[in-house]
Amino acid sequence: MAKKFGIFTSVILGVAGGAAAAAFLATESGKKIKKQVTDFVKDYQENHEEINADLVNKAQDLKDQAVDKFEDVKSQLESGDLTIDDLLQTGKEKVQDLTGQIKDKFSETKGSEATQDEEVAPIIEVPEEDVVVQDDIEINL
Repeated sequence: MAKKFGIFTSVILGVAGGAAAAAFLATESGKKIKKQVTDFVKDYQENHEEINADLVNKAQDLKDQAVDKFEDVKSQLESGDLTIDDLLQTGKEKVQDLTGQIKDKFSETKGSEATQDEEVAPIIEVPEEDVVVQDDIEINL
């Protein structure tokens, strides 16, 4: 029974994901992103060695930044200049700021796409205690 439920859930999630992707690609911003991806694929086919080298360099730079930041935070923790609580609070604030920016951007996008006759869907916040996480989904083919 658990296998059938897992497969059913996977099918439902796949259909929902496909529908969401189709709806997104039908919008103006979706069309722009699709064009960007198509252009990137064409460029990659023509200049794959150059693009690979650029991506490797960017990944290396990102790795170096992450290592530097880790070493900086580690030394601050060891010296007592920074506590775990400070670190968690800073992380929480950054996540809240990012969430606010995403909500603002979403509202701006929806507002610019809406006509006078359309209503913009409100953003609904769900309390953490109402969120259910299901970790035991299995797919066996």
